[in-house]
Amino acid sequence: MCTPFLPAGPGRVGRQRSRAAAVLVMFLALAAGSARRGVPDGETSPSAAPSPPATGAELLSDDGADAEERLAALIDEAVAARLAGIPRPRYIPATDVLPPKGLLLYADDPRRDDFPFAVALGGFLQLRWLEFARSATSWTDTTGRVRPINNINTFNLNRFLISFSGHAVDERLVYNFAFFGTSDVGVRSGIVPIGMAGWKFGEAATVGAGVTPVPGSREWLDASPWNLGVDRSMANTFFRPGFSPGAAAVGTLFDGTVHYQGGVWNAIDGGTSGVLRRGTSMAWAGNTWWEPLAPFGLGYGDMEHHDEPSVRLGTSGVYARTSALGALGLNPEDTIVRLSDGTPIALPNALGDGTRVDQFRYRLATVDAGWKYRGWAVNFEYYFRMLDGFLGQGPFERQSIFDHGGLGTLSWCFIPRTCEVYARSSALTGPYGTGQEYGGGFNWYVNRSRQGRFTLEALHMNRNPAQNILYPYRAGYSGTAIQTQFMVAF
Repeated sequence: MCTPFLPAGPGRVGRQRSRAAAVLVMFLALAAGSARRGVPDGETSPSAAPSPPATGAELLSDDGADAEERLAALIDEAVAARLAGIPRPRYIPATDVLPPKGLLLYADDPRRDDFPFAVALGGFLQLRWLEFARSATSWTDTTGRVRPINNINTFNLNRFLISFSGHAVDERLVYNFAFFGTSDVGVRSGIVPIGMAGWKFGEAATVGAGVTPVPGSREWLDASPWNLGVDRSMANTFFRPGFSPGAAAVGTLFDGTVHYQGGVWNAIDGGTSGVLRRGTSMAWAGNTWWEPLAPFGLGYGDMEHHDEPSVRLGTSGVYARTSALGALGLNPEDTIVRLSDGTPIALPNALGDGTRVDQFRYRLATVDAGWKYRGWAVNFEYYFRMLDGFLGQGPFERQSIFDHGGLGTLSWCFIPRTCEVYARSSALTGPYGTGQEYGGGFNWYVNRSRQGRFTLEALHMNRNPAQNILYPYRAGYSGTAIQTQFMVAF
């Protein structure tokens, strides 16, 4: 005869619960100890050190609610220890000399034998209001065409950039990839991919390839968030190259006092035509600078108030045989080569009646210097450009064209890291005309950081020959631009 099943009494339930709790607690204690041993210093969020776990005998001696309470506490401690072993995102802001690294979403730890991989999220936004009041109603280009000068009044998301950077497979295999765009050409404008991947041999050299700025001038290489005013100068916009696919090397030498970057690119604006570009010639470019006294830091201004003088001396050079582009690609930073009155060189009849330039040689050289000390800063850059070797439909009225010009800035951060005033000017001249600009403005740095800045600027220009949709410059325009901008970098 089978003995009928009898429900367990209260004493039996308590003992069974305590034995199960004891087994679970011993398992959790082992797991918590393993997690604590795997946590690297400085990589995790802080957590309180858990108290020693209860032994099985201790839990067996407890009854009912006391055992359940101690079990819940031990589970919480074990879970907290396990979570503490998981790397958590952390933000790395800008320093006085380096831009922000961004939100570090994940970084491997060699002590845990992780797969080598790291990724950080960064970027910036520029919100701008531009009003341009013309001082003339039209201008005439070298072909004899009369072009109107229009007033401008517009709000725009002038630039936005979202970037991902880090390393993969090996900590020396580094990458930086970004999406860049603007609303200046309409909300349906394309988003442009830019970036570079390469091998970091050390601080002395990183060699890689990608779509990057062709390093043709100092102001061009200073990233947009760190401009002294609302944007770069008229002279720089006129002379500089643009973005292009290419291969380059960057690095620092002599204890970080000498910096360089150089390489070879498809063209001075090689992203416009892509693989369909005509010819096989390349653009060769390089930039180097020396900081003999102290790190110069970001931008042209001294909002950081250097305690000791900082000096930067540099030079750039570009050589390319390039096609004459009459239209731009999707990258809004690209420019087309123009004569000193603003006429595109690719325009029919630009170099005489019946002419059309298809290809030419472009040579650009620049020198620059800067000084910062206790909130004061002075910077200048001078440009020398030679265009020759014209091919196309001639004869051309000139066999070569030499243009030159420069920029200068003076700034004073009168409340350290907070309020700054500045003046800036640039000019250029050539066989087809001369253009100038001069003006100034005010910067307010939010929370004493370069990463948030409000700028108010007034700028007068006379026969401006430069043009780019991101800037207040329109070829041939004369007048005054009032600009207000808020910039945030992260």
